Order: sequence, then C-alpha cells, then structure tokens
Amino acid sequence: MRIHADMKMADLVHLNFEVLAVVQRLQIPFGFKDKTISDVCREHSINVDFFLQLVQWFNERENFPQEQLIQGDAQWLVRYLHHTHQCYLNYQIPRIEKEIEFLEQLPDMPDHSARLMLEFFREYIREFTEHIEDEENTTFPYILALGNTLSGNMDLETFRKRYKTYTIDKYLEHHSDLEEKVFDLQSILLRHLPPPSSNCHFTNLLLEINRLGNDLKDHTLLEENVLIPKARQMELELNQRSANQ
Repeated sequence: MRIHADMKMADLVHLNFEVLAVVQRLQIPFGFKDKTISDVCREHSINVDFFLQLVQWFNERENFPQEQLIQGDAQWLVRYLHHTHQCYLNYQIPRIEKEIEFLEQLPDMPDHSARLMLEFFREYIREFTEHIEDEENTTFPYILALGNTLSGNMDLETFRKRYKTYTIDKYLEHHSDLEEKVFDLQSILLRHLPPPSSNCHFTNLLLEINRLGNDLKDHTLLEENVLIPKARQMELELNQRSANQ
C-alpha cells in the first residue's frame, strides 16, 4: 500500500504500529484527531517527504529509499538518528539491564550466570555509549556544518579551521556494527542459560534484546547506506566549489 500525505495520521498508525518509532523519534505528539500526515507534519515543522520515505520503508521493508534519502536534507536524518540514540540510552538499554538485574535476584538462577550477563551487557553499554558520544560530538556536527557551509549559513574558512583534519572517512575508521554484540547476548541466553522459574521475565528479556538488535540493524543501515554516502556527496560538492573559487 502506498502511503501518501493526504492519508490520516491515525490511519497510518493503525496500518502498521511500527511507524510509531518514526513518530516518536521525530517528536510528533499523539492526539492526531482526523489530521492528515501533511497537516501533522506542517503543524510540527517536519519535512513531509522525509517522513513519508521512512514510514513507507517501515511498511514495506523490501523497498529501502536509499537514493531519495541521500538526495534529501541531511539535517532530517541527523535529527532522526539523534533521537534514536536518546531512545536507546534512556529507555531500551535500561529496560534490558533491569530485566537482567531481576533475574540475578532469583534463587534458582544458576550461579554467576546473571552476573556474567550483566558484566557482558555493561561492557556493551560502555562501548555503545562511546560510539554514540563520538557521533553526537563529532560526526553529526560535522555533517550539519557541511550542510550549513554549502547553504551559505557558515563561511568556508570557518568550516576549514574547525574540521581541517576531519572527513567522514575518519568516522568510518572506528565505526562498528553495534547490533552484533546484542545478538551475541541473545545467543548466549538461548543456547547456554537454563531458564529460571520466572519464565515470563526470561522471555521478555529475550524479546527486548531482539527488539533492540533489530532496531540497531535499521540504525546501521541508515548510517552506512544514507548518512555516509550523503556526507561524501557534500564533501565532494564543497571541494569542487573550493577548487572553482
């Protein structure tokens, strides 16, 4: 089904509840009433084309809108990825940690099993936080500065001074697929840990880990197939402009 701007926002959510992730990460509040997607996006200053590209992908996973997203304004993707980071750090990861801590307190949990899981997961949180801090403090501001320089909102000299040794390839040197360790933890739980009597908590932990891992796969896809090519495209355009001056 093709999603269009004149479709009612509430009908879109009923069509596929997965699109709530897009709604939340673009900070669109609920209470849509009978407003269309176009109405809601205009009311909250959201680029409607960007919104439609994302929700169409969420609804038809086989159709990733790579070229359309690359041709769009990078600030919208950076904004979306930034709020995704906040969702991970403030909600999804703490939920998983609490589930592991609960299992640790159960009397029939095998000795040290939950503690080892916690150590594994906390090491992952440390690595994950460092990865996000690098993107938030360096990569995202760099990409926004590229866009501002190309649009004339930042002068070229200021940009060159601020990022004289940085390119998107610097980011790639230490960029890693964060979902791999999440699925490693899921595999350890499924293969090697005898489930405790509180099987509901154990199952919920597996579901939360799987949800985070799948979300991170989407996140990595957007970074590697849209954000990085977009940054390279802007770098090339900026270098061409500099050469012609």
